[in-house]
Amino acid sequence: MPHCANCGSELTTGQRFCPSCGTPAGAAPGPSATVEGKKAAGSSVRWVGLILMVVVLVGGVLVYLSYLKPGLHSVIRDQPVVSPPVTYDSTGVDMTDIVCEVREGDIVVRLEDVLRYRLVRFHHAGGKAPHDVMAYIAPDGRLVTAISYSENCRSNQFLLRNNQIYCAYCPSRWDMETMEAFACCGKYFPDPIESRVEGGMVRIRKEVVEQWAGRL
Repeated sequence: MPHCANCGSELTTGQRFCPSCGTPAGAAPGPSATVEGKKAAGSSVRWVGLILMVVVLVGGVLVYLSYLKPGLHSVIRDQPVVSPPVTYDSTGVDMTDIVCEVREGDIVVRLEDVLRYRLVRFHHAGGKAPHDVMAYIAPDGRLVTAISYSENCRSNQFLLRNNQIYCAYCPSRWDMETMEAFACCGKYFPDPIESRVEGGMVRIRKEVVEQWAGRL
């Protein structure tokens, strides 16, 4: 059904003039229709511009926040949560040495010991070179296992304080969950390695520790 180009009224087939406003059938849109069309187009452009502005603003905020607080370290992100959230204050938690076992191709320690001491170290003498391994409970309750060594200062002793890992022999310290560095030895934090919990035991694949060759 055709419509009047001026007022929009319906026209029957064969009508030469609009019964409402008298505009000839087939006439070009009147000034009012043109104005309305321009208004609609302008409104659409404004909405598109507003949406783009919001997208850019949100993206900028996310990038800014990522610089303020980096995401979890890629290995730590996939580690199991074994405890309620923990806060480490300025008092600090010292490293406790425990004994590990080798079972079915895994280096094994008791989860109970990690939960009790919060930060433990154990020595694995297998492979081409012996390695010390640490395990601790992160502030969000995740179990973290890592090679207990910083290649830059050759330290194998660490402590937990203010939700950070502190080197016992130099000013180096890192975020316990992101491994973001706050001083010295930036990329030589205790290197996180994968582990799992089965039957109350923390299990680390023996070959992962034995094949670790450092980052220097």
